[in-house]
Order: sequence, then structure tokens, then C-alpha cells
Amino acid sequence: MKSIIAASLAFAAIALPAIADEVWSTPVGDVIYEDDLTTGEAVLSFPTGDPEIRSMAYFTGMAGVFTGRTYFEGVWTESEVGDACSVAIADPRTGEPRHNWGRIHIVFTEPDFPGGWVAMRGSCFDTPDQFLVGKPVTAQ
Repeated sequence: MKSIIAASLAFAAIALPAIADEVWSTPVGDVIYEDDLTTGEAVLSFPTGDPEIRSMAYFTGMAGVFTGRTYFEGVWTESEVGDACSVAIADPRTGEPRHNWGRIHIVFTEPDFPGGWVAMRGSCFDTPDQFLVGKPVTAQ
């Protein structure tokens, strides 16, 4: 019985990629799949101009989706620096108010893991107009 359970656990570990193992290379640095929220958002972190600060993006409906990926929408948040919005939103992970946020969209160029994507983000309520291309980082 123990060997069946051990084999099942080993298969499960191979069958699904580990969240932290999904990384994409971009012109501004690596983007990391950080976590899934119980509310269905996938959490990705993006580099900023400051190596000590990472922007967090929360994509609705993307949590746990590693095949059949297409288009997802969400919001991004950053620490309270720079071009802050006049209205705060609640950070989806912590619930803390954030004045530095905006809308973000991501379109996957391949539907299954590992796949690349194009992300578009905007500040506050603005239409997303900043583009970033991510290429999957895979073991060689």
C-alpha cells in the first residue's frame, strides 16, 4: 500500500509543473509564477526599475491552468512609489490598500506549459498600453 501511495505522489509531482518553476525571460528581467490564490487568481511577479521591488500581477481564472492557456485579465500592484493613482485598490493577496496599480492583460502564444506570452499593462484606470514579451525559461 505504501508503495502505491509513494508511486502516486511521485507521478503527481511529475505530471504538474511546480508553480515556482515557471519563469519567463523578458527584456527587463525574469517574470516568476509565484502562487495561486484560493480565489482563482494566478500571482506573477515582474521586475521593476528597482531590484528591491517587484510588481505583482493577479490574473483572474488562471490559477492552476497549465494547459489550454489563452487570454487572462487582472490587476498589477506595486509598493507605494512613483506614479500613484488617486484611488486605492485592495491588494488581492494581502488586502492592503495600494495606490500604485493598474489593469493588466496577458495573451499566451502557446496554449500549454511551457509557453510564451505578451502582457499589456496600464496605470490606474488607463487602457493597457505598455507591452512586454515573455519567453519561457526551460532546463537545457
